[in-house]
Amino acid sequence: MQFSRKWRLTAFAGALAGSAALVAAASGATGAYFNDTHSGTVTGNIGSIKVLTSGGNGTDHLDFNFANMLPGVYQTATVGYTNTGVNNEDVYLVFNNAQALHAVNNLGSYGEAKIVSNGTEVFSSANLADGEQANLSPIDPTSSHCSNGTGALVPLSPTGCWPIPNVIKLASNLAPGYGGNMQFSFALGAKLKSEGAELAQFFCYPLIQNPSDSNPTDQVCNTSNPSYGLPYQIVATQPGIAPNDPNNTTPTP
Repeated sequence: MQFSRKWRLTAFAGALAGSAALVAAASGATGAYFNDTHSGTVTGNIGSIKVLTSGGNGTDHLDFNFANMLPGVYQTATVGYTNTGVNNEDVYLVFNNAQALHAVNNLGSYGEAKIVSNGTEVFSSANLADGEQANLSPIDPTSSHCSNGTGALVPLSPTGCWPIPNVIKLASNLAPGYGGNMQFSFALGAKLKSEGAELAQFFCYPLIQNPSDSNPTDQVCNTSNPSYGLPYQIVATQPGIAPNDPNNTTPTP
């Protein structure tokens, strides 16, 4: 029997379709795609900002005693600090008691101070005058004023009146395991020659207006309940974060 060419092609196509159906039925799929998969997990741990201090006495090794001070003669305290955390950190010197800092910054030219960080002088003044500001507001040389000794108010200036600020940066981005040092030097003004001041305890606060003088800038220590000393802190923070940032674990005032 002779079959037409058209019928033979149709039959062959049908046979192919039937074979494909059998393969699909056997594999249980109608198609396939190539793929490759790799897996991972995100993990982490919290870092730490820690500083270890040394050089003095007391619990944190930061206490110093300037004994038998003489006018015009500097005495120096040296503090060491080390980053004992696992992250880089900034290190600051913070004077955290406003009344005590004001007592020093009310000396005018009767007091001189220098602060050196890792061999670099970061503060120096021979006229510690803050314009009677008994607070912890940052000292702004462009807007604050103090007396020039004659009663006139003048802008703060390193060559004029220049009080110790409440915050001074000592180190930036200090790496773990590394450290530095800070030197605080102080001298009574050379013109302080009063015999009545001999053997008196220094760094006395809070100050009050002198009862015998109506000038509010004439301030003396409140002897009814005095405190002595200039409290300070060595504060480590995350790089770029100020010590008084409210988000710090223990923000300074």
